[in-house]
Amino acid sequence: MIYGLTGGTGSGKSTVAQYLRELGCEVVDADLIARQVTEKGSPVLDEIAKAFGSDILDENGELIRKKLGSKVFGDAEKLALLNEIMRKALDERFEAALKEASEKRLYSKVFFDAPALFETKREHFVDKVWVVAADKETRIARIMKRDGISREEVLKRMESQLPDGEKEARADLVIYNDGTLEDLRKKVEAALK
Repeated sequence: MIYGLTGGTGSGKSTVAQYLRELGCEVVDADLIARQVTEKGSPVLDEIAKAFGSDILDENGELIRKKLGSKVFGDAEKLALLNEIMRKALDERFEAALKEASEKRLYSKVFFDAPALFETKREHFVDKVWVVAADKETRIARIMKRDGISREEVLKRMESQLPDGEKEARADLVIYNDGTLEDLRKKVEAALK
């Protein structure tokens, strides 16, 4: 059984993924794979630079994620173009990583930690979906503190994602993260049971 783990930015999805690892689950990290696919010198990074401009690369030819993010967040067409450029390479890596995790797992569950699971139409990789959700203002405060960005930048990021209600409606399980970290861990442990 492969579970998709998703949630809006600032919801606490990464914390849930960490708890799942600590509890013995295999977790395949979509963001980590995306970073590998866009490493310096990769064909995918070259194509992204052609589409969005060489100013998204630093002096060493490495991707400046914040710069690329500022170009795509809030612009549905540019975000769709970026997703299309990355789709094939990512899907091949995701499939291989999920297969490997399923084969070596020590626990009965494998999680696919994919922040944009629904937005990128990758539900076909999973059997069930867990969504981590939190109050909008709580999420905004978390992201501003975590990333050191303005409220306006946070809202642009949030607008590029599906609304929370839509994610929750498509979930098999919703974990609400408006309390303490201890509360969240208890919810994760209960969900696993």
